[in-house]
Amino acid sequence: MAQTNTAIYCRLSQDDGQTGESGSIQTQKTLLTQYCNDHHFVISDYYCDDGWSGTNFERPQFQRMMEDIEEGKINIVVVKDLSRFGREYAQMGLYIEHYFEQKGVRFIAVSENIDTANGTDNLVFPFTNVVNSYYARQCSTKTKAAHRARAKTGMYLGSHAPFGYIKNPDDRHKLIIDPVAADVVRQIFQMFAEGIGYVRITKILREKRILNPQAYFNQNNPDYFQSEYWRKPFDWHATSVRSIMNNPVYLGKVVFGRRKTKGFFDKSIVDVPEQDWIVVEDTHKPIITQEVWNTVHQIMKSRRRENSNGEVQMFAGLVKCSGCGSSLNASYSKPKGKYTGFSCWVYKNYGKERCTSHAIGWVTMNQLVLEDIRRNAKAAKLAKRQYIDMLVAAKSEKQKREIEKSRKELKSVKKRMGDIEKILNKLYEDLALERITESRYQSMAPQYELELEELRTKEISLTQAVNQAEDTYSRIEEFLPIISKYTEITELNTYILNELIERIVVHEKTVNEDGSKSQRVDIYYKFVGCLIS
Repeated sequence: MAQTNTAIYCRLSQDDGQTGESGSIQTQKTLLTQYCNDHHFVISDYYCDDGWSGTNFERPQFQRMMEDIEEGKINIVVVKDLSRFGREYAQMGLYIEHYFEQKGVRFIAVSENIDTANGTDNLVFPFTNVVNSYYARQCSTKTKAAHRARAKTGMYLGSHAPFGYIKNPDDRHKLIIDPVAADVVRQIFQMFAEGIGYVRITKILREKRILNPQAYFNQNNPDYFQSEYWRKPFDWHATSVRSIMNNPVYLGKVVFGRRKTKGFFDKSIVDVPEQDWIVVEDTHKPIITQEVWNTVHQIMKSRRRENSNGEVQMFAGLVKCSGCGSSLNASYSKPKGKYTGFSCWVYKNYGKERCTSHAIGWVTMNQLVLEDIRRNAKAAKLAKRQYIDMLVAAKSEKQKREIEKSRKELKSVKKRMGDIEKILNKLYEDLALERITESRYQSMAPQYELELEELRTKEISLTQAVNQAEDTYSRIEEFLPIISKYTEITELNTYILNELIERIVVHEKTVNEDGSKSQRVDIYYKFVGCLIS
């Protein structure tokens, strides 16, 4: 009689629900050991995956068993039932009916009395596989629905708290601030807002010997992970820094559904469009302010390239060409170790046919913007009422024309929408009364429906434009406390520029009648636009 080298395989996961003691790993091992002894099978090894889904065949102990089969160490596999082996019928069929047969491995599912030594044409086998697979799908669907419902109530559902927070001991679905880690989060946001690039931030964190998020978590939860794969506790990476700055949790929000598995069988992670996220505001205390978040994310949106000192030039993404609208490139002198000026990117790459240089010196730009900010800051602080009146007056005439134009266009759009709805109703009536044929109706109606949909979109856009233009006063009120902080600044930095300024538009130099040259630069402030042309 041939030697029986038997593998006892056990599995249990949350997918299996309340299995109780009868389904525990230890109970499976006891039952299968007794079965092997009764049938005089020599047990080679036990392979137990605890906490692994039956739909995932990348389980570590399952893979170890497959390796032993490849090496000829195993010729019998025994499981309690088919669901312990897996819950995906197509994959299970490949393993049991093809792979095991090819390798000469006998498969036994004890509870269902399945033994491939008696053949694999037993109808119980495929039906049981299908039922197990369907059960796994149903569990997955119900679990996802339950998670979404709980997320909408503001419950935090992560396995552990994000860096900067800990779970509330009295309610594991609520977050409270961890002062030590929260201070690191604030430092990261502040450094980036001040123009320090990703790579230099990671270097600074390493030099300060600040634990990275994984190492910090493991230090405070030594029993959570059994392995010690985090062997470089101070090794920060740009992706970790970027991930922290992109996480809305630091604004006091719970965000659920930012990522998902691609499919039931394909477990690769994909990003979910922001409009499909579940976002609940004010669920816990924020670590950073909305103002800091806005400033940081304005900087992140701009194209950023670090210089040799690991810094990003502070005007990055703000300076635009009046001719083509593209960003102006900043020139950097390595020998001098400083920036020298700006010029149009399109002109540099495509020449005069596409644009002109729109060049301006770095010192000139720096001084011009600094003086404009200080002038507006002093006016806002020393004569608040007069400054507000000046801003309103400066914008009112222009906005009055814009509002009037938008209102007229909005009125025209609404009239046309009403006309189209009447036409569609008439067409439908003619069709119902058989005044026109079905084919005639189908050739005319879709065109009007498409135009109506486009008009609805335009109506929303125009309504928003009118409302925004009419909201001048409240936007000025938001601008005042921000600009007022900078009456005494002596130099600019990335944070100041991105907190205050939306864009800086540089025009081409012009030659005056006396032969001198002048250049117009329009500074567009957040909330209030271009103040002085």
